[in-house]
Amino acid sequence: NNRMYNWLQFLNQGYLLRGVVNTDAHYNYHESGWLRNWIKSPTDDPAGIKPLDVVRASEAGAVVMSNGPFLEVSMTEAGQKGRVIAGQDLEAPSGKIVISARVQCPNWIDLDRVFVLVNGRIHPQHHYRKATHPNVFRSGVVRFEEQLELTLKEDAHVIVVAGAENSKLGRVHGPVWGEHTPAALHNPVFVDVDGGGFRANGDTLDHPLPVRFGYPEVAKPN
Repeated sequence: NNRMYNWLQFLNQGYLLRGVVNTDAHYNYHESGWLRNWIKSPTDDPAGIKPLDVVRASEAGAVVMSNGPFLEVSMTEAGQKGRVIAGQDLEAPSGKIVISARVQCPNWIDLDRVFVLVNGRIHPQHHYRKATHPNVFRSGVVRFEEQLELTLKEDAHVIVVAGAENSKLGRVHGPVWGEHTPAALHNPVFVDVDGGGFRANGDTLDHPLPVRFGYPEVAKPN
């Protein structure tokens, strides 16, 4: 009953649920803000950002969820122009897409794992660990920056996940949440391969859906 896992299950049923994270803090204390949403903005000037910019980007799913790492992802059909970002649709009749992934971290956070989720499952060709793929990980601010080629045989929602298995967030995040491992992911890009618009594949990821009466009794959205 993991929330992120359940979210991936529902995306596979065709439910367009925009992902966000929050600390659920009811007052200001040391561990407030250990989770954050990076929201696409039309400007890098904070004074120029308007509330409706935040609203529209959030509704469109242009959000990266993180507890520290700064993840940037865009996708395009191989050989074509026109990149899309989190929450957007990508038409790729060739089934071949290129993922541009870049992860930055402050000096108190490490990164040792990056993988691509295709319809909620880790793609075997794009699962990188520092222990097995040391050449794709870096030191310094930019810890990972790669162009990943992916071939799809059917419509799929695609997500890049970055984080660490062997390090923790540390003291900056407080005594409780500092024990958690770094992680970041984005809302899916919905790739249409057959030209009929994105269609979810219905995969429950090998576990029952977390609904009270079972999936057949839940009405799917139009």
